[in-house]
Amino acid sequence: MIPVVLIGGIPGVGKTSISGYIGRELNINIILSGDYLREFLRPYADNGLMDVSVYSAYSLYGEKNDENIIKGYIGQSKSMYPGINAIFRRSLKNGEPLILETLYFLPEMLDEDIRDKIIKIYIHISDNNTHSERLKERINYTHLNSPGERLVEQLPVYSVMEKYSMEHCGPDVLIIDNKNFSDTEFAIKEYINSIVSKKGHY
Repeated sequence: MIPVVLIGGIPGVGKTSISGYIGRELNINIILSGDYLREFLRPYADNGLMDVSVYSAYSLYGEKNDENIIKGYIGQSKSMYPGINAIFRRSLKNGEPLILETLYFLPEMLDEDIRDKIIKIYIHISDNNTHSERLKERINYTHLNSPGERLVEQLPVYSVMEKYSMEHCGPDVLIIDNKNFSDTEFAIKEYINSIVSKKGHY
């Protein structure tokens, strides 16, 4: 089995940094960002959903409430997953290890015939204060021109999406609370290695 990995989580949980670490440690040379896939898709999407940020997609359905936030999240996810499935299918076909990190984490939208071949990991931060600080700090590491204050303001909206994703993870998803980066990185590396070993070396 080759490591083809889907890492999910809302902004600020450490997806980008951890994906980079795992790629370096496990010699996975293809690391894709869901944010950039979304930017690529936007000029071609014709449903209007991709023209807005995910945290304001609720506005296409009405007032700001949990139900409409989820509708916006699911709507954008449905636009993303045909491309995500195509990427994973190519990776598996070519035998190319790959990591895709994205906000849009809904494993049920993975094509059924490849779903079990994807290693699925969801990262969250249970403490809101820690999460807010991580968002503010990321300008020093991975998002050099993107201050996190704007996203801190949207954490209540993102938290609705996070809860929905975690409720739809299923038993084959590793859910990990990123309280400490080193511990999280080690746990994810060991988890991926265990899955690859269990299903056969690549």
